[in-house]
Amino acid sequence: MAATRDRSTSLLALTMLAFFMADVRDGLGPFLATYLQENHVRQDLIGYTMTAGGLAAVAMTPFAGAWVDRSVAKRAMTAISGIAILAASALAFTTLSAPLLIASQIVTGAAGALLTAALAALTLGLARAQGFKHQTGRNEAFSHAGNMISAVGAGTVAHLFGAPWMLAVMGAMTFGALLAVRTIRAEDIDHEAARGDEPQDPPPEPTATDPQGHERIGALLKNKGLLLFALTLAFFHLGNAAMLPLINQRLAATVADSAPLLWTGIAIVVAQLTMIPVALWVSRSKRFDVAWFVYAAILVLPLRGALAYAFASQWNNIPVQILDGLAAGAMGVATPLLVQRYVRGSGRFNTALGFVMTLQGVGAALSPGIANVIVGAEGRFGLAFMCLAGAALLALPAFWLAQRGAPSQAPADAGAAVARGAAPQA
Repeated sequence: MAATRDRSTSLLALTMLAFFMADVRDGLGPFLATYLQENHVRQDLIGYTMTAGGLAAVAMTPFAGAWVDRSVAKRAMTAISGIAILAASALAFTTLSAPLLIASQIVTGAAGALLTAALAALTLGLARAQGFKHQTGRNEAFSHAGNMISAVGAGTVAHLFGAPWMLAVMGAMTFGALLAVRTIRAEDIDHEAARGDEPQDPPPEPTATDPQGHERIGALLKNKGLLLFALTLAFFHLGNAAMLPLINQRLAATVADSAPLLWTGIAIVVAQLTMIPVALWVSRSKRFDVAWFVYAAILVLPLRGALAYAFASQWNNIPVQILDGLAAGAMGVATPLLVQRYVRGSGRFNTALGFVMTLQGVGAALSPGIANVIVGAEGRFGLAFMCLAGAALLALPAFWLAQRGAPSQAPADAGAAVARGAAPQA
């Protein structure tokens, strides 16, 4: 009984870690793009700066997943990553030097990739396979709440005192995250469970293993469902990643006295407020499998791009970001759940998640660079929105094929048959 209570305390601390790390993990990225636009930084440099962070995350993500699979220092990884992102953000908001801006985002991207991997591993290691879906949804809901609170604070202080003051909000969130990490008890973390090496029923077909008895990494490259799901996320985030910063860049460039930093904060709040119930719904739904939510998220994104194209006022942020909340809220929960389904029992969960997040990162990294090139000196924001929406549509056939290629030994959780194409039951 005492052990159960102790693990419940660690799970609560993990939830609070997700809350505080929400703001830290992305390094105030959407605010940075708007800040640079307001300071008349060249359009191509804005794109290069944001893309540099994405490419650093892409390069680090597969190593981060494999490292976390092997490591028992997951709490230390989390703490060090958060401090590194805070330091890099402090640099980004106090300089307009191109090399320093790009360097700050490289550090932010690499540390953010390690932070994401460590948080996913802590979730599986503390909640185990049977509690992973519930805890993932809980983490996502609190993460969105944290983003919402920090966005209100950051947007307000930026509007009243200037962009660099946003770092005070980020510093407070980092301090809260460090306290949460310290509260998680090291003995409550099952490091074998954290890498997805729990017994399956029925057991999987025998495969080649490493000396520790885990499936070899090369087997992941033969997992058709996993590969196609990674491609799905690459297309989805190619269309999604640049949309929020681009909306507020357009405000800064085309609407006089529009307070774009304040509206960036409002946009984030609207999206995060929408994501909270969506994350809880996806993680607790017994009628619909998570795959149905992924289909819905993919279809929402082109609608969001069309709405952003059609209306250029500040108030258009609100419906556009509600749609963002619906799509991103579903994807945030569905991604680790589907990866766990594809590779359960392999002992390579974090490596597989790292691979998937790498392809997702490729799409996200290319998104702002491509979008800002399309915008160019002529200010072709509308064309950029339509191109982003079109890219997202490519995710639909990729995910359909991923579901057809899902492994036959997928766990028999609620709705597993639906994930392979069957109709949901009432």
